[in-house]
Amino acid sequence: MNLSQLIRDLEEMAVLLELDGANPFKVGAYPKASRALKGNADEVHAHLENGTLTEIEGIGKGIASKIEEYHATGKIEELEELRKKIPGGLVDMTRIPGFGAKKAKAVYKELGIDNLEDLGKACEDGTLAALKGFGEKTAENVVQGIRQLASYTGRHRLDSALMTAIPILEALRGQSDVLQAELAGSLRRRKETVGDLDFVVATKKPAAVMDFFVGMKGVTSILGKGETKASVMLHGATQADLRCVTETEFPYTLLHFTGSKEHNTRLRQLAKEQGLKLNEYGLFPEGKEKALPARSEADVYKHLGLAEIAPELREDMGEVEAAAEKRLPTLITRNDFRGMAHMHTTYSDGKPTPRLYAEWAVKQGISWMGIADHSRSLTVANGLSEERVLAQHKEIDAVNEEFAGKKVRLLKGIESDILQDGSLDYPTKFLANFEFIVASVHTHFNLTEKEQTARIIKAIENPHTTILGHPSGRLLLAREAYSCDLRAIIRAAAENGVAIEINANPWRLDLDWRLVHYAIEKGCRLSIGPDAHAMDGLEDIKYGLAMARKGWVEPDHLVNTMSTGEFLKFAAARK
Repeated sequence: MNLSQLIRDLEEMAVLLELDGANPFKVGAYPKASRALKGNADEVHAHLENGTLTEIEGIGKGIASKIEEYHATGKIEELEELRKKIPGGLVDMTRIPGFGAKKAKAVYKELGIDNLEDLGKACEDGTLAALKGFGEKTAENVVQGIRQLASYTGRHRLDSALMTAIPILEALRGQSDVLQAELAGSLRRRKETVGDLDFVVATKKPAAVMDFFVGMKGVTSILGKGETKASVMLHGATQADLRCVTETEFPYTLLHFTGSKEHNTRLRQLAKEQGLKLNEYGLFPEGKEKALPARSEADVYKHLGLAEIAPELREDMGEVEAAAEKRLPTLITRNDFRGMAHMHTTYSDGKPTPRLYAEWAVKQGISWMGIADHSRSLTVANGLSEERVLAQHKEIDAVNEEFAGKKVRLLKGIESDILQDGSLDYPTKFLANFEFIVASVHTHFNLTEKEQTARIIKAIENPHTTILGHPSGRLLLAREAYSCDLRAIIRAAAENGVAIEINANPWRLDLDWRLVHYAIEKGCRLSIGPDAHAMDGLEDIKYGLAMARKGWVEPDHLVNTMSTGEFLKFAAARK
């Protein structure tokens, strides 16, 4: 069963049901179920076999039957009927930020518009602005949103791409004719968003492997099929490309198609300087037709006089020079983690209790977990009043007493809103109650670059701020970053001893990895924060880890590698 496609189908069901005017409780059940499937991906097949899907929190009997139907037939009949009934363009409209199903239904009913192109024209000629409940500002936002969607076309978030690609990779590796198989392209380099999915296979029977590839469940069309290459379109408008080569060629082909293009260009230049020719089939001495032998990519780099370069670093940002001089970074791994900050509980908009986080920490061998619920101003997220903060602290004290023998400690933090004037969200005297503070922007995104930068730097200069949360405010493929000078903000954080978050939520992955590299250069500490609102959100750490590695992060650059005492000392140093 293609779990990633099932999740997308359930998410589409929610949108179509809302457009169809279904009961809000029924509509809301589908996103909840899709999140439950993401968080329990390893257990779904076992529950299907045992008929126990409803044991997964968030999946009721009705949706369980839909999942079973998909497992048996590859489709959900109700979804097929809704697709026939509701114009697909209305679903596209709901992807415009701030333009939900209610607005999409209104323009369809009143103006007969059922696609983005006509919606854009209605914005340009004033028709949309004249519609009751819309106005000129809405029309301006819609135009901007349509432009954003156009730039996102064909792109997929890292988590979605991996969810689609990993089952395909495992299926390829399970074929008897496949000797080796790997992901390639920007997905292997762990870019925050990716286009096509690339697979490289070593085999003696390429025709058989390609027949399997183009015949996989989930393939909607075959775009091309030759002797060594095949391209298909998958559900969800994702293109997947397969290249079949010999075992001798495999390391070279994998290196070439992993990229980036800029990295490959540097390697070819280096090879040329050494009297060699490098391409996707081998590394050839001048005038020779036989390539230098290589069992792995490490051998290829060694032939060029380089240390092996991790796929995440292959972006032509100095990695080739560093490999030649044997000064590549010792990249952070999950095993280096001793703690993490930024997770939400039932006190604001999270699902777990503090105790659940402590239990998870014991299982993972983590020493500290920094609770950071939303502060009082963010009422939409059930932000904590001063009284509720103190009540939470009592509960955290009780949990810490219970887990003291297991060497796990919950830390008392808050994700404080950065107010419009740059202040934090409680009186100065009350801020002293927290052991650490994540300061984040959640409102007033439309300030000028100068105003937004000054606002954030003022928050950084507050002696109670420990970490700057999701510093650009972006939502990948959904919302652009607000306007601010992030380099100036990074410099201010470094000067003031404030860590900057690499928010691990796959919608954010913020700070951008390109600026992570800059932050390290400026001596700024970093914090990989899960921003978890459910227990499965803690596993998003792997995406933050990927961004950190792309940014050349070593263990000493992170607060996550500090002991409990070291982190508390770091947080208290500014007060």
